[in-house]
Amino acid sequence: MAHVRSLFFTGPLDEVENKALKALKLGRPSEIIWNITNRCNLLCDHCYMAADGQKKPEQLSDEEAMALVEQMGEAGVPLLFMSGGEPMVRSNFWDILERARELDIRVTVSTNATLIDRDTAKRLKSLGIDWIATSLYGPDEFHDAMVRVPGTRAKVIDAIKILREEGVGVAIKSAVSQDTWPHVYDLIRETKELDAGLIYLCDLITSGRSEGEDDIRISAEQWRELADFIVEDLLDPESTLEYDIGALPSVIPYIAEKLIARGIDVSRGLERLKIMSACPVGKGHMNINSEGGIMPCQFAQDWVVGNVREMSLMDATSELYKLDEQEAKGACAPEACEYSRICRGCRTKAWQATGDAMEVDTTCILHPERNRGQDEAAAFSDPSHSPATPCGSGGACG
Repeated sequence: MAHVRSLFFTGPLDEVENKALKALKLGRPSEIIWNITNRCNLLCDHCYMAADGQKKPEQLSDEEAMALVEQMGEAGVPLLFMSGGEPMVRSNFWDILERARELDIRVTVSTNATLIDRDTAKRLKSLGIDWIATSLYGPDEFHDAMVRVPGTRAKVIDAIKILREEGVGVAIKSAVSQDTWPHVYDLIRETKELDAGLIYLCDLITSGRSEGEDDIRISAEQWRELADFIVEDLLDPESTLEYDIGALPSVIPYIAEKLIARGIDVSRGLERLKIMSACPVGKGHMNINSEGGIMPCQFAQDWVVGNVREMSLMDATSELYKLDEQEAKGACAPEACEYSRICRGCRTKAWQATGDAMEVDTTCILHPERNRGQDEAAAFSDPSHSPATPCGSGGACG
């Protein structure tokens, strides 16, 4: 995950990212994505969890879930993503959310939004929820076919409008594949029209229901086209949309190169990336599934390093930090790529493909054969390098 506008310019996500950076430096979890339930009222084709209407038999009990929230508070977790399945179908969803907020944990709820009405939106706002993340994949019939429940998209649009009227920020999520590619630019336009402040575009992760479907990922050329579009939108003084890119960390150095070529000072973002990196694996980022399993990444539900029933969050964080002590291999290695520590490649894709998280990310969109100019390489290695005047365009992304 990488918030592009806030990374290279300025925006309201700076505050939470600074908190995550501080937690990382202190050896604490920087952010936790917690799938509080595997149950869901939809059956999305691409769901990496293969969520359905059934509760996992080993799901954390209500008491265990509340104890985990207390532990998050003690560990100083700055940011919690409550996800699922559909998190709002869990019976003690509101108890978890309210206690997390009492502990001053900033919470984003990742939901399909079909259960959100006016009263729900008001309650979320009263708890200080800044962002709700929900998914759109394309026009009505296409979206409903993807989630396998007719009428879903209309409910989502209604919920987004209600949330914005009540002052809750909305992030639109979409998996990017050959199926959804024809709709991506329309989704970006619609995100702006709906006054949603962020769009999360995630490369297809072939696990769960999409396991074995690597051939429906879009090409590197298509991702470069999309990244070029994002650069132009970032530099448009009329646009404030934040872009979050998932499961394709090489987009970030690609965009940085494009900004450098346009005379933009990206040194602030590069310095942050030297600490955090575009792939969050091993950087204080943690996923916890509904059964308490602890994973380096939410997209690899079988890459488990422990369980909250036997391992504390601080011990889990120490275990996950060990991944950052290792260097990537092959074309992703420091001696092969000047962006190795800035990008890191997608460690989950490497792990899924080979069983070795440090292997090459074969979905990199950069041109390894291109002889990058000395000035470009210097921008990523010399912290004092400032190629031009900072961008004057507005950076607000709320």
